[in-house]
This record gives sequence, C-alpha cells and structure tokens, in this order.
Amino acid sequence: MSRVDGIRSRVGRALHQRERLAQLEREVLRGDVQLLTTDVFDTVLLRDHTTEAQRLAAAARRAAPELGVDPGALARLRWEAHASGYRAVSMERPDGEASLTMMCAAVAASLGLGDGAAKTLHDAELAVDAEHLRPNRPLLAVFRRVRAAGVRVVAVSDTYYSEDDVRWLLATVTGADRTGGSSGGLGSRELPIDRVYSSADEGATKHRGGLYPLVAQRESVDPARAVHVGDHPSADVQRSREAGWTAVHLPREGAFRAAKILGGAAALPSALRRAR
Repeated sequence: MSRVDGIRSRVGRALHQRERLAQLEREVLRGDVQLLTTDVFDTVLLRDHTTEAQRLAAAARRAAPELGVDPGALARLRWEAHASGYRAVSMERPDGEASLTMMCAAVAASLGLGDGAAKTLHDAELAVDAEHLRPNRPLLAVFRRVRAAGVRVVAVSDTYYSEDDVRWLLATVTGADRTGGSSGGLGSRELPIDRVYSSADEGATKHRGGLYPLVAQRESVDPARAVHVGDHPSADVQRSREAGWTAVHLPREGAFRAAKILGGAAALPSALRRAR
C-alpha cells in the first residue's frame, strides 16, 4: 500500500467511526432512552497490538524480583492458573466467569507464598495492562453529552477483572479524577460512567447473554429503553439485541482484529519463553 493509499484508508476509518458515534448519539437522545451501557475493552479503552500472553509475560518480569522467583516460571504458572480457572468455569458454572484475584491466589499458593505475593502479581498485571491501553476520547465525549441530557451510562464488561479493577483501569488510562456519579458534576476530568458491571463479580456474562437482564434488573430499566455499544458482533450486538436492547456496533479496524486473532493463536509459547 502506498503512503497516499494509507492516508486515504486512515481517513476512511476515521469517517466511519465518526458516523457510528453519531448514530450512537442519535439512538440515545431519541427521547425515551434511560440507560446507555458500554463495553470496556476495545470500546472505551483501546488495546494496542500486544497479545495477552505478551502482557502476562511482562507482568511476570515486573513482579518476579519482588517475589524472588524466576520470571519464566512465574509466567508459566500464571498461564496455567488462567487455563485451569477457565476449565473450572466451563465445567462448574458455564454462565459465569473466572477471576484474576483467584488466579493470582492460585499462583502464590503454588509458590508457597501468601496473600501479599498474590497482590503483587495482581497489581503488576493491572499496571502492565494500563500501559497498553488508550482512551477512546470521542466516545467519552459522547458519554458526557448524553449524561448531561439525563441518560445514565454504565460499563458492562466480560472480564476476569473485578469491578474495582475495571474502575481503576478506566480512571488511570483516561486520566480521570474519579468515576462519575449522580451526585457529581460533569467536569472534563471526571469519568462519565456511573457504574461498572464486571462478569467476574456478577457471575454472568455478555457472551452467554445473562449479564444483560441482570443489569436491566439492577438499573430498574426496561430493556426497550436501553442502548448498548461495543466492538464484539456476538457478545455486544447479538446478545444485547436478544435481551431487548438497541445495539450499536463500534468495531475496531480490520488490521487490529486480524492481528488479535493471529497473535492469540501464535504468540503464547514464544512470549512465555521470552519471559526469562
């Protein structure tokens, strides 16, 4: 692709994204909407092209000196805890989610270490993840405008992070002073999100469909008066529509999606080997 073609492609993607955001704002401000729900990762917080395995290896390198363990061994134990956690979920509670807190506790126990070690690994993973995320500022601007119009905005995420973890990542990556709330103002440094729902804490997921009715119940809202925005065609679009939401699809660019799929399939073994 020539430089000119590359510029045209970027301009085209930017215009398409602007059109999707305008569609979202129209849907929310049509008059009867009470709730806007949003996906978090790759929607509000945009990841770079690193893979999950690469980020876990980086977190292991960061935590290992404090724990006094080999970073390669720590990375392998962390991935084994990840795999074991999701195997347990699939067998015991397939509508649920694994938990980073439990994974880190399992790693610490495997090493004969205590809760302090689990927290060290947990905090290293959050810090590394924050370094590979950037805020979707045009979307955040839409959130500010719809909140100013009286619509409640909540984040709904399929993740092994707790709701406190997600709030920390949102505030850290966006540079916000705090999470927004009904009693707060709408300053530019306030995060324009009223609440976070995490599948790890709620025991239900978007991709299985259970998190949407749970959120509707907690928020006391008719799904017909709710709009959801996210990047995933199934978890964010199909499942929310099945639950009665209006859905607006906000996909990442094609090159990012391809790199994510290929990286997830190919990068794990080499990433863990490089942890040494």
